[in-house]
Amino acid sequence: MILDEFDKKILRELQKNNKISQRDLSDRINLSASAINRRIKDLEVAGIIEAHKATINAKKVGRPITIIVEITLKQEEAHILDHHRRIFMSIPGIQHVHYVAGNFDYLLILNLIDMEEYEALSHQYFLQDPNISKFQTTVVIKSFKADSDVLIE
Repeated sequence: MILDEFDKKILRELQKNNKISQRDLSDRINLSASAINRRIKDLEVAGIIEAHKATINAKKVGRPITIIVEITLKQEEAHILDHHRRIFMSIPGIQHVHYVAGNFDYLLILNLIDMEEYEALSHQYFLQDPNISKFQTTVVIKSFKADSDVLIE
C-alpha cells in the first residue's frame, strides 16, 4: 500500500491519540468521517496499523524495573534461533525481543516487579540453557524517553 498525505496525517494523529473521535479526526485531516473510516480500515488490512492499545505506566501498576539483556548463543543455527525466539516471546515479563547483528544475538527488554523476579527468570531461562553461552544484563536507572511512535514523513 502506498501512503498518501491523508494516510500519513491519519497515522500521525492516531499515534498521538488513538481515542480521537472520527469527527475530530475528520476535522483535522479535512476528509469526511466515512473517508477516514475507510482509510483506517485499509491501513489495518494492509497491516500498517497492527493494534489499538493503551500506553500503561509500568511503575503505577507495580512493574518499575526495566532491564536490558544481551543474549549470545553458542550456535546460530536456524532451528536454535527459532527455538529461542519462541521461548523469549512466551515470557510475560519480556516486552521486546530483537534478533540483532553485532557482538550478541538477541536483545531483550524486560519489565519486571523487582530484581528477585529477574533473578528467577534469568536462572530459569538463561543460566540453565545449554545453548546460551553468555548474557549481559543492564539495569535501567531512569528512562527519559520510551516511545514506540514511528516517524511518518
